[in-house]
Formats: sequence, structure tokens, C-alpha cells
Amino acid sequence: MYICKKEQKSNKGHNTLQYMQIEIKQELAFGHRWPVAELRAAISGARKTVLVAHLNADGDAVGSVAGMAAALRLTTTGRVTAMLPDGVPDDLRWLPGTDGILSGRDDADRCANAIAEADLVVALDASTLDRTGVLAEKLKASKAGKILIDHHIGPDAGQFGLMVSEPDASSTCELVFWAMRLCFGDAALDRDAATCLYTGICTDTGTFSYSNDRPSVYTAAALLLAYGIDPMAINRNIRNVFTTERLRFFGHAADTLMTVYGRQRVALVVIHASDMEAYGVKSADLTGLINEVMRLHDIDCGILVREEPPTVRLSLRSKEMYDVNRLARDLFGGGGHERAAGATSTLTLDETVARVKEKLQLER
Repeated sequence: MYICKKEQKSNKGHNTLQYMQIEIKQELAFGHRWPVAELRAAISGARKTVLVAHLNADGDAVGSVAGMAAALRLTTTGRVTAMLPDGVPDDLRWLPGTDGILSGRDDADRCANAIAEADLVVALDASTLDRTGVLAEKLKASKAGKILIDHHIGPDAGQFGLMVSEPDASSTCELVFWAMRLCFGDAALDRDAATCLYTGICTDTGTFSYSNDRPSVYTAAALLLAYGIDPMAINRNIRNVFTTERLRFFGHAADTLMTVYGRQRVALVVIHASDMEAYGVKSADLTGLINEVMRLHDIDCGILVREEPPTVRLSLRSKEMYDVNRLARDLFGGGGHERAAGATSTLTLDETVARVKEKLQLER
């Protein structure tokens, strides 16, 4: 049910260079599907704008919020307030502008006031406002105009007046880059904004190792370089973030907490809260663990199940065979992309694992 055939793309009938030029021209013209004039008018006319992304923010979420905040301060005169449900993860605080991003938990009153006063809300990397955690109810109740910029499957169109929704795009940061350029031109960005957006593109593509079969992402990366960013420093900051505890826990997870089901080509990692406590790591320290699992050559699907009281969180990845977006949706109403998805279970950890095993018929 969750096995999918890989579509083959052909350039038959085209010279390779001509084919690439045609594809790039089509990619850079995707603005014709977007409400560019309406976006420009809404963004330019807002006196007070709130930018928000999903809870448990990753590089794309933080990069898109910080990058768009920097861009709006260059192109508009209104007040811009950036916020994240759980604040900025420690390993992304090096990004410019993140010191000004509010936390929905730690800055609850300031977030509530900003949302109440806003005449525009821009949701980034969150297909529904329900993914904004503690901020969700206030955002949904807000009378402000609402814009979505996102690359996840199945956006909740009823929550937004304007949408830039491209599930095939590499990242939300790429969409923010093109949207700001289409609305305001080259001057919409500076080095800080470009650094944030390039970082989000890198984290969501594994530094161009997946989700990158469209020419537009490479064009965006090349244009971002022109703003004077330092891609090598960005890559170091993304990759070299391990503490001793985190590295040891990754080894423990691979050695003790992972089970490989060879017949189904699935690797399942199950993490109790007590496992994390024993190694002194937090949920944010697990970022990247599922990607390490996917380095196994003989598996196609990796599933990370971790206890995060009072819920259980799931991260799912695949290479070619499994549609993990459908799997996450069918299991616990989650979602994401065909190759990367997530879900939240309200069952116990053992019940959640049992349901995953039953669904995929995992037997050793």
C-alpha cells in the first residue's frame, strides 16, 4: 500500500542543454501560478506583520522566518514580529536575526499582543495553523489577513486568504526567496536574509543530496551566493553541532535502539524518555538521527519513534519505495512529503510501536 514506483523523467526529443533551459525557464516562471500582485499589495500594505512557522522548528522553519523578517525590513515600513512556538533551537541561534525571534512559550504575552495587533499573518513551512502549537488558537482567531508560504502536501486552504503552495519545491526557504524576488526584485534581500534562506535550503535538501530534482533550487542557491554569503561557514554551522552527549546517544541508538527488518527494508528506532535522560539529551538533539539511519544501504524506509510526554513523535523517511506521507497520514493523521514526513501519536509508546509494526507487517 505504501510502495510507490519511481517516475522516470525523459528528455527525449530535446538536446540536453535545450531541455535544461526549457525546464529552468518553466521553473522561474512559476510565479504565473502565484498571486504575486496580491502578495505584494498585502505585504506592502501591512502595518503590523506576524511571521510564524511550525513547532519543533528545523532549519527550513527558522531560516524562512528569519530570512523573510530580514527581507520585509528591507522592503516595507511596517512592524515585523517573528515568532516560533518553541523558540529557536540552540543549534540554529548562529543565524542572523534569530535573537529577535519570540518564543510562544517563553514570550507568551508578547506573542499574544503581537498577534492581536497584527493586520497580516504569514505562516511559513506550516501547511495548517494547527502546526503552530501553543500559538495556534490565537492565530486562528486573529482577524488579520493570512498568507501561507509552504511546500508541504495538503495545505489547509480554508485558513488562508493567499497561498504560495508548491509541494515539489525543495524547501519553504526557496519559496520565500522566489516570492520576495517576484514581489520586490533583487533588492528584497541582503546578506543576512540570504544566509538564512540558503541555510534552510541546505537543511531541507541534505545539502543538495535529496529533494533537489528541480532546477529552480540550484538557480536560487547560485543567486543567493551573489549576496556575499559564506556557504562553507554555513555548512560547518549546520553539520558541526554535536555535543559529546549527542554523539554518544547516536551511537547508543544505532547499537541498542534500532531494529532492521530486512524483508520490508525498514529500520525502526524506538526511543523512551528514559533513554534520553540517561544520556542527557533533549528532543532537539535528535535532529539528524533519522538521516543517519537512512545511510544504511539495505533499507528504504527509516522510522524514528520517540517518547515525548504526553505524546509520542514519529519521523519517517524513505528513498524510493515507500510513500511516508501516506503512511504518516494513515497511522496518526500526520503528513509531509512522499520522502519525509512526521506524525504525533496520543497512544503510549508501546501502543504506537505496535501500530507501526502492524501497519507495515514488520517481522524479523
